[in-house]
Amino acid sequence: MDAFCGKLRRSIRRAVLETVSLDKFIPESPATSESGDLSPCRSPSASRHMRYRQTGENSRCAVSPASAFAIATAAASHGPSQGVCSSERTCDKEFMIRRAATNRVLNVLRHWVSKHSQDFDMNSDLKSGVVSLLDEVLRDPDLLPQERKATTNILSALSQDEQDESQLKIEDILQMKSCPLLHFIVAESPKAECLESLSAMELAEQITLLDHIVFRGIPYEEFLGQGWMKVDKTERTPYIMKTSQHFNNMSNLVASQIMANADVGSRAGAIEKWLAVADICRCLNNYNGVLEITSALNRTAIYRLKKTWAKVCRQTKSLMDRLQKIVSSEGRFKNLRETLKNCNPPCVPYLGMYLTDLAFIEEGTPNFTAEGLVNFSKMRMISHIIREIRQFQQAPYRIEHQTKVTQFLLDKSLVMDEDTLYELSLKMEPRVAPS
Repeated sequence: MDAFCGKLRRSIRRAVLETVSLDKFIPESPATSESGDLSPCRSPSASRHMRYRQTGENSRCAVSPASAFAIATAAASHGPSQGVCSSERTCDKEFMIRRAATNRVLNVLRHWVSKHSQDFDMNSDLKSGVVSLLDEVLRDPDLLPQERKATTNILSALSQDEQDESQLKIEDILQMKSCPLLHFIVAESPKAECLESLSAMELAEQITLLDHIVFRGIPYEEFLGQGWMKVDKTERTPYIMKTSQHFNNMSNLVASQIMANADVGSRAGAIEKWLAVADICRCLNNYNGVLEITSALNRTAIYRLKKTWAKVCRQTKSLMDRLQKIVSSEGRFKNLRETLKNCNPPCVPYLGMYLTDLAFIEEGTPNFTAEGLVNFSKMRMISHIIREIRQFQQAPYRIEHQTKVTQFLLDKSLVMDEDTLYELSLKMEPRVAPS
């Protein structure tokens, strides 16, 4: 019995030693190894010290979990297999190059169309060339879905510009006698409208629409070099000059409509209505329209009418004070700048504020440094102002054009010059002789 127990103990000891013995992990040559000798977790690309051979049917894999993971993932760090065709790799490389080139071209065009749309408005050949290029891109059978979507969006942006231009143009506003749109307006609505027949909302919306069309028509090149202050300003900055002309025309119309009323009560009513229009313009973020109306009310011919202003209600006078405070030029338009900073486009700012800033930078900062280098600090300041202007130019108003209101606002026969307004003011309320 003791002999049997001793034999059993020796057998168990030998089995344990065989299980943990390092002799079981032996180097193996690929040429001499057989498929049946490998563990299921063996990888052909695994390191030599990780390979082992099963010595028995019931032998267990004595590798750690970390080693097993390394064996299983060893092939991922190796290059493609020898069986991959070189021509196939070349085709894949060419495909990736085409996709990268297409993406870069689409990104450039998207930025160009979204940030500098006026380049396409003023150059029909450029616009048609880009449209043709995008149509050709869409015909590419290998075009990816995201590339197709980006191409379609760029084409939609270009076509949207065409739709906006087809409605109303700056020439239609500023050249009334030769304007084909005005002939259409007059033919369609022969009966002229008057101030009393139009609501304050209609007037404010159409003033905003016209102001924005004029404002967005200014190309950014005209903001460079102070061309609006030169002798040949009409040739160098024609659209800035047209914007200034439109501002004066609208302001003259407001003053003329007030002075067209011989009765004191009617004049006071006209002042109240135009201030209501100005307040709606403020709500529409049309601060240019607010200044057009308030500047008309501050003209000498109207401001001196004490009897007329006595008839204006207190709430309206308080409203005028609030509007004037917003667009006041004090502190380099401090209040207006703060208002513009907090408003969301669409918006029509007062252009004169930006022209003053640009003139200040141009005159107060040299183009070159003391070392003879380009003054990039000055260029960045100018770029910042133009970028802000462009931001407001590119956000359109969704206001329906009403021909009857536009006809009234563009009718130059209703406008009086400054001398006529003042003479009429003296006639309505003569000067009081000093006592």
